[in-house]
Amino acid sequence: MMEFALGLVVGVLIGAGVVLAVVALRGRGAAREQAAALAQMREVFAALAGEALDANSQRLAQQAAATLDGRKALIDQAVQAVNERLEQVRQALQRIEAERRQDFGHLASAVGSLTTTAGKLHEMLASSKRRGAWGERMAEDVLRLAGLEEQVSYVKQSTDAAAGERERPDFTFLLPNGLRANMDVKFPLERFKAYLDAETDEGRAGELRQLVQAVRNHVRAVAGRGYVDASVPTVPYVIVFIPNEQIYGLVLSAQADLIDEALGQRVVLASPLTLYAMLCVIRQAAEHANIMRTADEVLSLLGEFSKQWGLYGEAFGKVGQRIEQLRDEYDKLAGTRTNMLQRPLDKIEALRSSRGLTSAGGE
Repeated sequence: MMEFALGLVVGVLIGAGVVLAVVALRGRGAAREQAAALAQMREVFAALAGEALDANSQRLAQQAAATLDGRKALIDQAVQAVNERLEQVRQALQRIEAERRQDFGHLASAVGSLTTTAGKLHEMLASSKRRGAWGERMAEDVLRLAGLEEQVSYVKQSTDAAAGERERPDFTFLLPNGLRANMDVKFPLERFKAYLDAETDEGRAGELRQLVQAVRNHVRAVAGRGYVDASVPTVPYVIVFIPNEQIYGLVLSAQADLIDEALGQRVVLASPLTLYAMLCVIRQAAEHANIMRTADEVLSLLGEFSKQWGLYGEAFGKVGQRIEQLRDEYDKLAGTRTNMLQRPLDKIEALRSSRGLTSAGGE
């Protein structure tokens, strides 16, 4: 733009100089010649200005094109970077969506499985027979996990027993020294089912109180069944098995002193974990008692062996004494008695030799 202005000024100055020179040479001419000269100057000026404008416009167009090309390249690079970033974001979104669908599928499967399990649990709790079978099955699993064997470490009274045998304990543990420990597994699960079925907080609170009271009544009933009997003999406590840790924790959270109340009636409340701990202690005590009983038997056998060994030593000593006596008798026969008999024979042999007699059978 500056070059265009300078060219225009130079053109104007040149034109003005030419006009001044013509005027100075010719002086004042006719008006017509002046007008023609002015018109010619205008044409020349216009031509020069047009050429200058065309050249300047061309240069400006070239500069603008170069600038636009550079900016276009930068814009293209920026657009490419944005497209690449958008592609990465799109792939990340696709991956997240795929993972979300997979996780949602797993969640749906887990929820379905949980719903099925909850339905089965609800169905099981609705039947008194199934509730008893569930408690018995849970107890058997704990006994098996603790390493106890039926008819060896414990005996079981099936829930299908006759009505006249209902007062028998569900499980009886065989302890060392002829002791026994009884366990009841008929826990009042119907109250827990009612607690689960409650739809409001007030309803659940009321059912929880009913559950605690049912447990208290069950403890009182078990304590009065004669499961603790010194004539059998049994240990001075009976075990009441609660077949679920959640129920155990729920009851104790609602009535923390229920354990002490049960112990006062010689009843021990046991969840699966606490029952497992008890059984491990019982098994170790039984094994220790067996080891001690075996050790006592070994010591008794050692005492009997020591007695027999003493008798053997006495008999062996007597035999030795007799052998010594026989040896003395033998030495006497081989020594003194033989010598006493040999002397007369030697004299007889000497006498015969002196008389020239030969022995019988000689030549």
